[in-house]
Amino acid sequence: MPMEMWIIVSLLLMRPAFCSNSLDGFHGQFTSLNYPQGYPDNVQQSWDIQVPRGYGIKLYFSHINIEPSANCAYDYVQIFCDEATHSPICGNSKEEVDFQVPQEYHTTGNWMKVTFKSNFSNEERHTGFVAHYAAVDVDECKEENPCNHYCNNYIGGFNCSCRPGYFLQENQRTCVNCSGEVFTKFKGIITSPNYPEAYAENSECHYRVQIDPGFEVILQFAEDFEVEGDPSTGCLSDILKITSGAKEYGPFCGDSAPVIHELLSNEVEITFRTDDQGEKKGWKIMYKSTAKQCLTYILEHNVIQPNKSEYDYKDIVQLSCDVGFELYISCILFKPDSKQKVHINSIMLHCQNNGTWNSDSYFCRPVNCGPPSKLTNGRENFTSTVYRHWNTYSCEEPYYELEGNAVFECSADAEWVDVMSGQPTMPKCKPVCGMSRLSSQPGRIFGGRPAGLGDFPWQLRLIIGGSAYGGGALISDGWVLTAAHLFDNSRQVNIHGGIVDMRHRSRENQLPVEEVIVHPDYRKLVKEAQPNFDHDIALIKLKQKVKLGENLSSVCLPNPKKASSLQHGKLGYISGWGRTERHQKAVFLQYAAIPIASMDHCTGSNFEEPKPIFTSNMICAGISGFDSCQGDAGGPFVFKEPQDQNRYVTRGIVSFGPKNCGINGVYTDVEKYLDWIETTIRKYESNEED
Repeated sequence: MPMEMWIIVSLLLMRPAFCSNSLDGFHGQFTSLNYPQGYPDNVQQSWDIQVPRGYGIKLYFSHINIEPSANCAYDYVQIFCDEATHSPICGNSKEEVDFQVPQEYHTTGNWMKVTFKSNFSNEERHTGFVAHYAAVDVDECKEENPCNHYCNNYIGGFNCSCRPGYFLQENQRTCVNCSGEVFTKFKGIITSPNYPEAYAENSECHYRVQIDPGFEVILQFAEDFEVEGDPSTGCLSDILKITSGAKEYGPFCGDSAPVIHELLSNEVEITFRTDDQGEKKGWKIMYKSTAKQCLTYILEHNVIQPNKSEYDYKDIVQLSCDVGFELYISCILFKPDSKQKVHINSIMLHCQNNGTWNSDSYFCRPVNCGPPSKLTNGRENFTSTVYRHWNTYSCEEPYYELEGNAVFECSADAEWVDVMSGQPTMPKCKPVCGMSRLSSQPGRIFGGRPAGLGDFPWQLRLIIGGSAYGGGALISDGWVLTAAHLFDNSRQVNIHGGIVDMRHRSRENQLPVEEVIVHPDYRKLVKEAQPNFDHDIALIKLKQKVKLGENLSSVCLPNPKKASSLQHGKLGYISGWGRTERHQKAVFLQYAAIPIASMDHCTGSNFEEPKPIFTSNMICAGISGFDSCQGDAGGPFVFKEPQDQNRYVTRGIVSFGPKNCGINGVYTDVEKYLDWIETTIRKYESNEED
């Protein structure tokens, strides 16, 4: 290969030298390589110029001497910036008359790049270029007006400011009058920015209504409502939302005013976001407040004073319970079966700021009367002991019957009261008298027949002073009727009842005696030792009431209003363990039916002298072969009740008779002493109650 060709090829294959430079600061100067000696061939240089933000760059050439070529195809310098890429520059700025290169280049950005490139050969020597740059202030307000209110230029930058009453958004460009405003009055008006003019774009508004706790907010939108967006697609453009407590309302948009029917809490957040397009007039909200209300119902069975249809925050009421209910504090343990009742009459309650009463620890409980009193010889029947519940008393029939009303109610005063009278007076189980299993075939005492258990359940055996014997009749569960003359010598008496066979007497069927009461007018002996059995009647008070039943029950006393006269021939029953026709004391209880006789039959009987005194307080009865005898004294002379043939009433008490039994006997007329019996029993029983 010829030498010339080799040189040409070598030159073509040579890579240009590359050099990159960075320039900063507010001003500077740079030149092509080797200036002013002439730049070398095959060179590529670049200068990256960067000034602080907020400044532009001014670049100008004080000297240019670059190999000229068509379109600067050989050697050139070229400028790049944000605004444009300028055409390559070449030639000689000093010698060429038609040199058209601008003397200054400007950029509004803070960056510029300058490149210089030479090819592999220069036929002449060219010195290159000298360039100068300087940072210049840019008036952003004139070029872009980036602020929607006021733009303020300063050297190196700008800032935005707002009209009075508006706030600068976080983007430092947009002014709105809607961020951070808090409304604390009880009523007011809130609008979108510039309402009813178009609201600002790219804004985010936050309003807050915050009134005192205990009040609620009522929101109402003005009908003139216009927010960009379509409610059917979820309001994707501009969004209005209301938040109160844990609930959120919205988003709202479109041209129909929303309606919120509910009462909101005392704190309400309003958020309004807009995008970068569209112009709408916005919205207007009128708000007012109302005191939070408490329910009119506080407790079950309560009474509230004052009684109003509505109660507002801070209202105070006095609470008590309905009639029949008591107010309790929940921390107090209450035992329904306890008679001690700890409760309060009333309390003062406050309607609190959360719309509730401070009543959590209180409750109304029904008055509790406790178990009803036990009824002697009776039973209670109840399912509950609280107010308005009933208890029904009943007695152990057929030997006791209820005296008084059976139905009692637990009253508001915590007492069991009679539902008829409203009084707490207890009923009583009154002994049923005169019940007997007596058959229709009577026997005899003197020559009589034995009685069975339950035939004469009122019949009692009396042992006086340890050796004398007599009879008596149970007339109630606590009293015995007998003859007074039995106690002429002693008032020490043992009584047995509920048996017919004396061999079976024991402590179980013994009735302890408290006192013997002889009729105060009874006198055994009068003038010249003439026997006098007038007022031969006595009562015995038992120490404790006996339990009545089939074998031991009481006989009835005559009812003075209903008693029939004892006419001649009327049959009655006598009973006892006295002497029989065999002159022996009976082991088994004997009984017989005898008729009423004229007193003449008794006065004419074979009495020993001196004969006893006969009075109108006596009854004569008997028939040959049927009579009471020694040991029967004090026993009852009973008849069937005319109005109730299943009951027996005692009309007489065995008093005296001839020495030889078996004809006629004399009986104390019980009906003549009813007042004394009633008065005596009432006197002793009232003393017990005292």
